[in-house]
Amino acid sequence: MYNPLSLKLAMVTPETLIVGVDVAKRIHYAQMINFRGEGLHKPFPFQNTTSGIGNLVRQIKTIQMKYGLSDVLVAMEPTGHYWLPLACTLIAQGITVVMVNPHHVKKAKELDDNSPTKRDDKDAGVIARLARDGRFHLPYIPTGVTADIRNLVNFRERLNKELQQTKAEITTILDRYFPEFLDVFKSVEGKAAMAALENFPFPADLLERTVEDVASVLSEATHKRVGGRHAELLHESARNSVGIKDGAEGARIDLQYQLRRVKQILDECELVEARLAELLKEVPYAGYLLTIPGTSILQVAAVVSEVGDLSNYRSARQLIKLAGLNLVENSSGSHKGRSRISKRGRSKLRCTLFRVALILVARTQEFSLLHHYYTTRPNNPLKGKQSLVAICCKLLRIIFALSQKKMAYDKNMVISQDHPAFMYMKSAVKSKKAAA
Repeated sequence: MYNPLSLKLAMVTPETLIVGVDVAKRIHYAQMINFRGEGLHKPFPFQNTTSGIGNLVRQIKTIQMKYGLSDVLVAMEPTGHYWLPLACTLIAQGITVVMVNPHHVKKAKELDDNSPTKRDDKDAGVIARLARDGRFHLPYIPTGVTADIRNLVNFRERLNKELQQTKAEITTILDRYFPEFLDVFKSVEGKAAMAALENFPFPADLLERTVEDVASVLSEATHKRVGGRHAELLHESARNSVGIKDGAEGARIDLQYQLRRVKQILDECELVEARLAELLKEVPYAGYLLTIPGTSILQVAAVVSEVGDLSNYRSARQLIKLAGLNLVENSSGSHKGRSRISKRGRSKLRCTLFRVALILVARTQEFSLLHHYYTTRPNNPLKGKQSLVAICCKLLRIIFALSQKKMAYDKNMVISQDHPAFMYMKSAVKSKKAAA
């Protein structure tokens, strides 16, 4: 029987030197113990530099020779991004590096001294003892194409946040000087809205132009898709505007800067998406994921950046747990708590799956039928969001199957003809006909 904890405990033998490292930005702390948890050296600090990490490696070799230990296991908690240089340097030197969950460190620090005291040297010892008990996991550090995809996905998310902030700044200016503008254009990101804001952002600017001039500018910016009607609406809004007039010059400069920023962000987004499309061609299973209806290059890239090589997983249950979608409950004695998802996994993966699930339910017949069945079945009907979480888990099983079988998406993978959802749908149709 496959038991992950047994495999981890097998890595810790009487010949293993266990090193717990409390990671910080500049100075790390290390604690060395044996397989019984006995300290072999007092906790010591070392710099997050080449020479500092070299001192750690030399100290490890000294303790190995002194106590006759042949293996080394370095454990650390993933503190932000500060652990990456240390972990990569140690792995490059052939040293096994493992990760300890920060939640475990926080909850286990009182086991030895029954004190909530938190110090760097104490945390290093707690990390080492957790590793001794097999409470660790092997780190996933993206390499090659996957590393580039993860960086670009993170960059794309930051660009999107900056875009939303910039649009909010533009909306703030318009709410003060031309609040009626957003009644004509629903989004400031459109070509017609951008052209209007660049040429005549405030009511006074519009009233200096004729309707024909305004229509000509809008028509040219949108290849004649927007023109006279919007020009008339803008003119009418400008005549009846309640916007303030003082400080318009400074607001104009601010607005023009925000517009340039929007253009720059949109251009960067196009470049990132184009590069992601090229990189996904080098990922063996990415093409199969793109055959799922409703998935985009950005969504597939987000999945690839979070899960990495799918051949490293034994089953889809591991992916579900990685996404934090596994069910947990809080029960004791006769009390049975309500089940909920753990949310202890990768939040970006969970967010991406939820967005894809919304699209699939809205646009595909098979997922829409499955969602309807989950929420209306006679026994244990789910609420709307619970059903979407179940569909996210279903989507992960499909993703795992597509990568393992190297096949394109088939709607029969979602729901077959003998699925209870079909039977329930047929019975509902018969009931409606009988009632009619």
